[in-house]
Amino acid sequence: MRDGNSEQVIVRFFTPPMAACSPEKTWKHAVDTLSVRLRKRYGETIRAEFVELFTPESFNYSEIIDLIQNGENPPFITVNGKLVQKGGKLFERVIWIELERLGLKVANGE
Repeated sequence: MRDGNSEQVIVRFFTPPMAACSPEKTWKHAVDTLSVRLRKRYGETIRAEFVELFTPESFNYSEIIDLIQNGENPPFITVNGKLVQKGGKLFERVIWIELERLGLKVANGE
C-alpha cells in the first residue's frame, strides 16, 4: 500500500474550453475544487492537472485527441495516464476507485 511519502499520482482533467459568465461556473473552478477535495482525502500524494482541450498543451496527449476524433465527449479524466472517465460531469467517485485500486489509503480516516 502507498503512504504519504510515495511517488505522486497524477490525476489529469481534460475539459472543454472555458467559457462562462462567472469564474465559479468554469471547468477550471470545478477541477480546482475537486483537486482540493482529493488532496484532503488522500494527502499530498495526489497531483491534479488541468488541461483545457484545444490549447497547445492538449495536443501533447494524442490518446485524448483520438477520443475526440472518435466522437467521444469531454470531460476526460486520467489517473497516471489511465482513462477513468469520459463525458458527463466530473465524478469524484470514479477517481477514488482508481486511486484505491492503486493502493492509496484515505489520509484523514474517512
